[in-house]
Amino acid sequence: MNHTAEPELQLDIPGGFHSLGLDLGPEAQVEQLWSIAKEIWPTGSDFQREVAFHSYREMADHALAENSFYAGFCLGETPDGRLTTASMLARLDPLEEPDAELSARGLFEALSANDKNTVEEIRVPAGPGVLVLCGLEWQSDPADDTAPSLPLARADVYLPLPRTGRLLVLSLTTPSLPDLPFYVSLLSKSAHDLTVSSGAETVSVPDSGGETRGTVAEHVRADFG
Repeated sequence: MNHTAEPELQLDIPGGFHSLGLDLGPEAQVEQLWSIAKEIWPTGSDFQREVAFHSYREMADHALAENSFYAGFCLGETPDGRLTTASMLARLDPLEEPDAELSARGLFEALSANDKNTVEEIRVPAGPGVLVLCGLEWQSDPADDTAPSLPLARADVYLPLPRTGRLLVLSLTTPSLPDLPFYVSLLSKSAHDLTVSSGAETVSVPDSGGETRGTVAEHVRADFG
């Protein structure tokens, strides 16, 4: 499924992700979210579907507040019977440095300043970029240290796109920590398959392919080079 942020940019979202309809009008988005709730809870109660709907709507509102043009999530089952889930956001920020190499290098240095980040320089057909891996702790009540919490893993890809004058940021978050390498491979595929056009000229990039294997660090090097 292709999602277009601007005429110059086409981003391929991995299969299995449910779009929260940020590109739709209010009524169409409500229909989209209800459709997802019914798909996720085909045999559930009306109350379960309503709770799911409001949860998805909150996710969509949060994504819009962060200026995202795409928000989606996946929910599935692994071969060994575990539930696995992840959410994905995509946004376009202003690009202050028109040179992609200098921009990527500056991002690498700035993001490396946080010692909680694992930062890798990457290169995809669209150009240089930066991958950041980090761990987060979701607190159900930030004001209460004893409230339930949930460890999360997050992967962010930053790709300077001088042709559009924008910085593409792809963010993927998952509580399914053992599945992080698999989700990073999906993020890698979206970055590799990015299509950027300038006027009548279109630059298409090939499918990266490949399988997930090894440690997260090995996987990052295998997918992003």
